[in-house]
Amino acid sequence: TAKNLVQFRELEPLGRRLKRYQLQLEKIKEIDADIVFLQEVSPIHDRLLSFESLGYEAVMQVDQSGIKAFGLGLPTNLSTGIMILAKPEFKIKKLFGQKLSGNPGFTGVNFSFQLTENRYALFASSEHPIFGRTLFACTHLHHGTENSPLIEEMLELAVGDRILSSEECEISKSEIHAADLRRRNELDILFSAMHIFEKSFDQIILAGDFNSSESSSAYTQILFENYIDTYRSVHSLNSEASYAGFTWDISENSKNIGYGHQFELPMSSFGRTQVKELFNRYNDRKRRIDFIFLKSLNKKVSSQIGASDLVKLGDQDQEFFGSDHFGVLTRIAKAGGSGEN
Repeated sequence: TAKNLVQFRELEPLGRRLKRYQLQLEKIKEIDADIVFLQEVSPIHDRLLSFESLGYEAVMQVDQSGIKAFGLGLPTNLSTGIMILAKPEFKIKKLFGQKLSGNPGFTGVNFSFQLTENRYALFASSEHPIFGRTLFACTHLHHGTENSPLIEEMLELAVGDRILSSEECEISKSEIHAADLRRRNELDILFSAMHIFEKSFDQIILAGDFNSSESSSAYTQILFENYIDTYRSVHSLNSEASYAGFTWDISENSKNIGYGHQFELPMSSFGRTQVKELFNRYNDRKRRIDFIFLKSLNKKVSSQIGASDLVKLGDQDQEFFGSDHFGVLTRIAKAGGSGEN
């Protein structure tokens, strides 16, 4: 959200944000995962040093930075990205960052020229004595409002209540469909890049914030590529445990999510508070939008999913968590072996 010509407005008090960053480090150290996928890491260069202090090797891709050269430029307080952390034995190496969407321009470690939202995927390789060659992919897809029958119904009711005109309703529907199409196009580009060299690997782990729920076309698109949703493979849709899988849950994480209500949604509010509140109510619904997907490519070095659970990175009693999203922790073992990741 713009503050002026040179800065973005801070949505969260500085003291609270620094405390939350420290909580993230403590919880990641406590969980002690072999591989960690992170999105919206900000400021990315400073946080990189913090994560490396935990004993991880890290690769990263800047995705939102503005116009910068060696860290200097505008906006002065914008430098975010996606990151993969790995224990040293995984010998992680960055392959490349693939731009998925955005206007002409680029974002990199030292230089960027970006005037609008960019989305990227970060690809990295790993060589491990038990798990073989693994391709890691971390991404954060476009955050525009997800299409569903519910939002269509809400928009029609808003017309009936004279919150929206019929013309404004159609504009909103068009913007929602455009957001869905953008995410599908982003995945098309991600998989096109992946198909070029995926045969050199034994398996792929794709993870991130997809801004899409299980009912979305984007989710179906990923499954069509023969990926396994690691959480859903353990928790059936018909089981009570499936209700514990919401990574976006305002009923439990209201304070962090509440700060985001100040953010300007990529939707037309037509200058009216009631319209913005309508989209906030819809976007605040409980849903699972953060995933870890697994795709096996070599039967001789295949992996199996041992468990997959929600990770809240914080204190439920204090309603203080490391992020506005809850994470996913998946345990993967070599099929027929003892190694676990």
